[in-house]
Amino acid sequence: MAAALQTKPFLGASVKASSQRTRTTINTTVVASSKKVDIKKQGLNKVQNEVVKRNLMGVSDSMKKKDWKDPQGRKGKGYGVYKFADKYGANVDGYSPIYTPDTWSESGETYKLGTKGLLAWAGLLVVGLAVAVNLILSTSQIGQ
Repeated sequence: MAAALQTKPFLGASVKASSQRTRTTINTTVVASSKKVDIKKQGLNKVQNEVVKRNLMGVSDSMKKKDWKDPQGRKGKGYGVYKFADKYGANVDGYSPIYTPDTWSESGETYKLGTKGLLAWAGLLVVGLAVAVNLILSTSQIGQ
């Protein structure tokens, strides 16, 4: 290959190519926190229904057993919902749940909007209606 690169071309000066390019190495190490998540502190303690509470936490006692079967009939392995729950504490459902009534309000059962919330909703409704009316008028014969 080197001999072919240094031969004289048909026209012009000789071409001398060198291949001294090297790739730089990039550190691709991923560092993750390995501290155990305490699932009791995640804001799901006031959910009254035990089944709903466990589903929100991503925990299943029946899946911890080796003899359970999934809806397709495959035998479970006994890991539970999340294989590393004993090591890290919880799956994403446990440490970042979607529905957390404990952290939403004082009682955990109702959501109190307040006057600022009502004003925000009213403003959003007015802006939405104004945009809708503008779109209707600008695309119809009424506005011309």
